[in-house]
Amino acid sequence: MGFRTIFTTLFLSLQALVYFTFIRYWKTTKYYKPSHRWWALAPFVIFNLSFIVVSFIWGRNFAPPEWFKVLGMYPFYVWMAATFFISLWLLIGKVIKLPFQIPIWIAKIFKPLRQKINSIKEKKAVKTVDLSRRKFVRYATMGISTYAFAGATYGMLRHDSYVIDHKTITIENLPQELRGTTITLLSDIHAGQYMDEKEMREYADVINSLESDIVCIPGDFVNFEAKDVHMLTNAFRDLKAKHGVYGSLGNHDFFQDVDYVSKAIVNESPVQLLRNDHRSININGKKLFMMGVDDTRGSGSDMSTVLNYYSGLETKLKQTDTEFNSAPKILLCHKPYGFDSLAQKDIDLVLSGHTHGGQVVPVKFGNFNMSFAATVSKYIEGIYKIGRSNMYVSRGIGSVGLPIRINCPPEITKITLA
Repeated sequence: MGFRTIFTTLFLSLQALVYFTFIRYWKTTKYYKPSHRWWALAPFVIFNLSFIVVSFIWGRNFAPPEWFKVLGMYPFYVWMAATFFISLWLLIGKVIKLPFQIPIWIAKIFKPLRQKINSIKEKKAVKTVDLSRRKFVRYATMGISTYAFAGATYGMLRHDSYVIDHKTITIENLPQELRGTTITLLSDIHAGQYMDEKEMREYADVINSLESDIVCIPGDFVNFEAKDVHMLTNAFRDLKAKHGVYGSLGNHDFFQDVDYVSKAIVNESPVQLLRNDHRSININGKKLFMMGVDDTRGSGSDMSTVLNYYSGLETKLKQTDTEFNSAPKILLCHKPYGFDSLAQKDIDLVLSGHTHGGQVVPVKFGNFNMSFAATVSKYIEGIYKIGRSNMYVSRGIGSVGLPIRINCPPEITKITLA
């Protein structure tokens, strides 16, 4: 309840910024009348009704009928995403202006300086520049608003349009017998409100059709509700791979009852859950270590606990298995943030997710990714390499916050070891 209250307060504050900014701009036109303020408020009320109903009356357990999704939830998703990005644009503008405004505010405290500033503002050249600036800001805001609503609509309609990526990853000193081994990587399923059993069954069919030797799922099986794990286990009960299906837990799996989620996955699906544990896989007479570490409830970038989990697992395997140092090692680790440290352990391949590739990426050009994920880590999506260690970060298939993806389609990845 605390999180929802904070989220709602923040969301409504951002919408208030958009509303009052719009009214201020409208006042500068000849079309404005005081009564128009109430007409402008109407869409803010209408588009938030579904949010209030679902969040505070039914809560996360509510499974809305299709008509309510189409008429209520989908417009809300678009409205929420668009107003968020418009408010972000407005906030950036205010932050940019702040260093220039503060000295003026301070100067205006003193009457002689205040009179001087006001006289400068009255000059024709200054008025002309100010008018040009206001027009530029107004048209830029209109452009951003159009892009925000169009992009949010497109992102919502395409949020489940996945792609299948085929990647080859070279492992140093990989035994000949293991070359050509295939792994299907599926991450961040987030079973729940935005990912139902029917959708997950379709993903399961696709995974099986790829016929990989191994299937890996590095965390976030559920979104928030532990009970939603049963939708996942029902959908994935026929998931198969020649050398097994393996998974590790993500931060969302800890939000409610991690033991409940874990027990259901182990007992009701073919997924072998690696909770700071490992499996030794024999492929053509050669051993491959498949390892997995738990994530933590916190979704921040502090990886100390997770790295300690791996250190304990590594110590145990070095003491009990003489082949550990020389055999290829694959680690399922939900967050990619600890790769710098894990690379020092000579892990051949780390498989991660968590970032969703940014999920909403307004600007993407080559390796440049403008998203919230990029502010947290340099590891966002795709292949990374440090020394002999490789890491692949999946964009995942699920969504959090809103079922919207922009420049970041859901991903199923088939990896071939070479």
